[in-house]
Amino acid sequence: MESVAQMAGIVSKGGVARLEADDKLTPADFAEIAEELGREPLRARKIGYVAARKADKRETVETRWNGKETTNTAKPGDYIVTNLTPQRQPLHDAAGELNVYVISAARFPELYEATGEDSALGPVYSAKSIVSALPLPGGFDIMAPWGERQTGSGGYLLMNGEEVYGAGTDAFEKTYEVVG
Repeated sequence: MESVAQMAGIVSKGGVARLEADDKLTPADFAEIAEELGREPLRARKIGYVAARKADKRETVETRWNGKETTNTAKPGDYIVTNLTPQRQPLHDAAGELNVYVISAARFPELYEATGEDSALGPVYSAKSIVSALPLPGGFDIMAPWGERQTGSGGYLLMNGEEVYGAGTDAFEKTYEVVG
């Protein structure tokens, strides 16, 4: 059987790992990538909050973090989510762009719970789960769970339940803390 590192194309230049994958990654792939990199995944929890509103029609959302990261289309009922800092302020990248993304209607209640607070961007929620994270200093160019390319020049590969996706270094460091 071909290793995930060959299938996924883990590229290392000068000891810096970059992950490239044309297929959606699974939790088994995540474990194999960790083994190939010789790294134990970090456990991290989201320290920031999110503001979320339900889409009432199809809506294309471009996720930006110091450049375009990915695009996703929300269907009616899906959530348009904006990352907030621990102080509940909207999270902006170096260019001033909001960090916005889509979570499916079915997945959102598994990931977030209401705080009872409101913001200009929608009700405020806190994260429920702990994620596994693998540092990828060379970044990633992968197929995200929602079926679109996701790229970052540096970052982390995250596993949250059955979903495996990327997070840019700066966004991860501003919204997560390592817990073990």
